[in-house]
Amino acid sequence: MLLQNAIGDTLNNTEWAFALAECIHIGGFAVGVGSIALVDFRMLNLGLRHETAGRILRYTELWTVIALLFVVFSGVALFLSQADIYRVNLVFPIKMYVLAAALIYNFTVHRKVATMENPPPLLSKLVATVSLLLWVSVVFGGIFTGFLV
Repeated sequence: MLLQNAIGDTLNNTEWAFALAECIHIGGFAVGVGSIALVDFRMLNLGLRHETAGRILRYTELWTVIALLFVVFSGVALFLSQADIYRVNLVFPIKMYVLAAALIYNFTVHRKVATMENPPPLLSKLVATVSLLLWVSVVFGGIFTGFLV
């Protein structure tokens, strides 16, 4: 309760704090989801054809993890700033479930197929499509959280 009040008070009573937390949250999503999408596009054979999906994953993995950590911590701060509103929001819990599914999927199935030596093309395309759908759903869930109560 004390933590919630301190973070909530700071974000709600400081002119720039909430906007800064939002920028960090959105920027983190852009970097995190963008780096995952690079791997997905390669798995869909839509770009970066001179590299393997596994190599792109290795190049972007640290950026993805750091960006997603920024997303999680800024998201917790944003939640604590208006916890009563988020608790009754219709979209927010769905976004959280889809986020959990996207994270689990990304660091298990997606990672396994991306690092395979010669994955079957249909499997690569299916895994990349599911990944993109999950992450796009998380992003839209965040957008709609602000508009639907």
